[in-house]
Amino acid sequence: MGFWNQFGLHYYLCAKPERSMYRPYNSNRKKIRGWKRRIKQVDRWGEELKQPNLDWFKQKNARHTYERCYLSPFYRLDKRQPPLWFYKLIIVKFIAAYAEWEKAFDDLGIPYDLQLWIYDPSFISSGIICYKMQEQGEHMELGWEAKEQKPFPYQKFASKEYDLNEFEWVLAEENNIVWGDHFEYAEFTLEEILADGYEKRELEDGQTYYVQRIGDEWIGRRKGKLNTNSKSRTWSYQAPPGS
Repeated sequence: MGFWNQFGLHYYLCAKPERSMYRPYNSNRKKIRGWKRRIKQVDRWGEELKQPNLDWFKQKNARHTYERCYLSPFYRLDKRQPPLWFYKLIIVKFIAAYAEWEKAFDDLGIPYDLQLWIYDPSFISSGIICYKMQEQGEHMELGWEAKEQKPFPYQKFASKEYDLNEFEWVLAEENNIVWGDHFEYAEFTLEEILADGYEKRELEDGQTYYVQRIGDEWIGRRKGKLNTNSKSRTWSYQAPPGS
């Protein structure tokens, strides 16, 4: 058993974590009916998605604004993943919204870093997020970006409705996380999670945590927005907001 805090960190309180790379997500336990209705839901959601929450973004303490596809029956506590063909319809809406968000934040005049998140295989966790920056051209370096390099899966996500080559992609990790101070009240031990494939890591402040890789998160920015001369800020938390 666990919960997500406001930063998207998954805390396990009393039960051993169940997800792994070998059985990562619930996708087809029950047959999903009414696909025509689901498509209409995506169309309505896509129109609403085009308008970012600028009122929130302009607030002094706001660090970002973001949206995900919170559509039933997929986005639940026990998330169900849509089939790939349906997920591509969701990507269409995210890319259309990305163009509208660019215009809105350009007009707003506050420095920003706009990102498109593509999750694989956790499709329904994908989203669009805009970080507030201090200077024009600055970008957010995220604490869960991956060290390894591999090519973006263009062929897998290809569609005639959009061109993912318009974006530059950075690979990040999707992880289960257990913090070092949780073992005193958890129903699992350090030895058990290490045997289950967890890896020990440490923050700059010395805090210890353990991660189990369960998938990929691809962070996309419009080509030309990110260059080698741009400054970066670091979001030190080890999981995305709102996961």
